[in-house]
Amino acid sequence: MISSRNILLRRILDLSPLILLVILVIVFSAIDPRVIASQSLINIVSQATPIAVLALGALVVLLTGGIDLAAGVGVAFCAVLIASLIDAGTGLWAALAIGLAIMLIVGLVNGVIIALLKIPPFVTTLATMVVLQGATLAVASKGVLMLKDPVLRFVGITRSFGLPNIIFATLIIVLAAAILMRMTRFGLRTYALGSDASAAELAGIPVTRHTILVYATSGVFVFLTSVVMISRVPVVTPNIGGTSLLLDAIAAAVLGGTSIFGGRGTVWGTVVGALIVSLLTTALRIFGTDPSSLDFYKGAIIMAALLADTSMTYAKAQLMEPVR
Repeated sequence: MISSRNILLRRILDLSPLILLVILVIVFSAIDPRVIASQSLINIVSQATPIAVLALGALVVLLTGGIDLAAGVGVAFCAVLIASLIDAGTGLWAALAIGLAIMLIVGLVNGVIIALLKIPPFVTTLATMVVLQGATLAVASKGVLMLKDPVLRFVGITRSFGLPNIIFATLIIVLAAAILMRMTRFGLRTYALGSDASAAELAGIPVTRHTILVYATSGVFVFLTSVVMISRVPVVTPNIGGTSLLLDAIAAAVLGGTSIFGGRGTVWGTVVGALIVSLLTTALRIFGTDPSSLDFYKGAIIMAALLADTSMTYAKAQLMEPVR
């Protein structure tokens, strides 16, 4: 029998991302009160939107024990592609449809190579990242593009109730992701696949097909992230997104409690992780930290999160052991 004390401790561990966020807010505000100024808090949430959306895609892949290294560069490619199509006279909705279709194909190709050819996700998505880098430079022949589409401006820049609309748009994506992962067959199968692929296959789950769907879903989140990016920042360059955004997204997912070994992670935890990354970036800038050092601190946080992830996994396993 598992003691009530162990169950309570496990629940506290499950809330660790939120606890960490609160602690960081208190510490940073004590160092510099500007961190918790109303406009600063709005900026933190707004800047967390693309991180959160891409991190949700990372969550889906990480739950299966995989990884998508091409996601960050995929955002840059998709953003530049959509912007180039709009600049060439293609309508917004047609450009978005083309962008979605291509990122779906990219995800499907990754999934087929990983699931059918049994090539590790790290190697497959690394190769895809290199291909997309070249494709981004090829598409971005004009270099910098300015988007003045009123729909994108309304979604990304216009405010409602004092908040940028991009926050509400991201909230809709988050709610849809929560429903997908907790109330659909896709979500349940994803958790099962990450927990034990052999057991999932014995239970009748089509592991190969579902793995392909997982990477296709990652492609959809890459597309959504690119739309969020070009809505917030109308100046589109080949440098939009990229490895820096991917680093933030993976950090957000892991800080939010997603296990790199698969089978564990939540949508709400991932969103909290995105807020932590955005808070850290904003606070360091307010403190006057050299911009070139930001990636160093983010990398250090990821390493610490990975160590904490291993420790928490072990601690939860111990807490769930029956009392003898």
